[in-house]
Amino acid sequence: MIIFRKDGHLTEEALLLLDQAAPNEPGFNELGTDESKALQHLATCDSCCQQLALLHQSAELLSNASVPAVPAAPDTAARARLVAALEQESAAQRQHWWRRPAFAMMLQPRMLMRVGVVAALLVLSVAFRQAYSPMQDRMGAFEETGPEPNHALTPGAANPVQLADLCVLEDNDLDPAVSPDKERAVFQAYGMDEKAAKAYQVDYLINPQLGGNDELENLWPEPYHATVWNATTKDALETRLHGMVCSGQVDLATAQHDLATDWVGAYKKYFHTQRPVKTVAEVDGAVNPLQ
Repeated sequence: MIIFRKDGHLTEEALLLLDQAAPNEPGFNELGTDESKALQHLATCDSCCQQLALLHQSAELLSNASVPAVPAAPDTAARARLVAALEQESAAQRQHWWRRPAFAMMLQPRMLMRVGVVAALLVLSVAFRQAYSPMQDRMGAFEETGPEPNHALTPGAANPVQLADLCVLEDNDLDPAVSPDKERAVFQAYGMDEKAAKAYQVDYLINPQLGGNDELENLWPEPYHATVWNATTKDALETRLHGMVCSGQVDLATAQHDLATDWVGAYKKYFHTQRPVKTVAEVDGAVNPLQ
C-alpha cells in the first residue's frame, strides 16, 4: 500500500488507517514497516492533520444527511465522502444571484429610488466638471500660485505716458469701465460662458493708473473670491506700486513689466510676503513728489 504521496504527505488511505486502527491491530499492520514514519509525520504535519479533519467533517455531513454507506476500500470511501461534500457546497453556491437576499432588497422601490438619485448626482457632477474644466485649464491653479492670465492672449499693453500725468491724482482704484463688447470678447477668448463669467471681472493687467490701456491684449477675466489671489489682492498691489512709482522707489517701466509678467510674484516681491496681507496697500513714508 502507498503511504506517502509524491508531495511527501500521507495518502488518504494511510490517514484513515492511522485514525481508525490502533497499534498492533490488523488494519494498522497494513502500513508495514513505515508505520512509525507515518505516525511521526502526522504528529508534525499541519496539512495532513487538516486533511484528516476534513475527512471527519465529510463523514459527519454524510451521516447527518442519511446517505447510505457504500462499501468500498478505505481510500475509495474517503474520496466518495469528499466528492459528496464538495457537490453539496457547490449546489449551495449555484443559487441564482437574483434570488439572493441582498439583491432582493435592492429591488425594493425605495432602494431603487435611492440608487437612481445617487446615479443622477454622479451624472450631474461629471457634467459640471466637463463644462468648467476648459476654463480652469486655461486659468491655471488658483490655490497657491494665483490666477494668472494666459499671456498668449493677455501679454499686457500700455500707452506712452509721462510720470507727471500719472501722479497728479492718487490711485483711487477707479479703473475706467470696460465696454460690454470687449468683456464678451475677453470671456469668449478665455473659453468662458456667461454663467462662469459671473464670478469674474474683466480687469486691466496693467492698470490705467500705471499707464495700462483697454486693448484686448491688456484685459483678462480675474476672479473675485475663487482664491486669496483675487481682484482685491491685485488692487492692493496696484495701489502700492502707484505710490512707489510716484515716490521714486520704483521706475514706471519696471512696475509695468512686473504686473504684465507675474503679478502674484510682484505682490510677494513688494509686500515681502508669501501670502496676501490684510492691511491696506500703502507705502510707508511714500510722498508724491509732484504734489
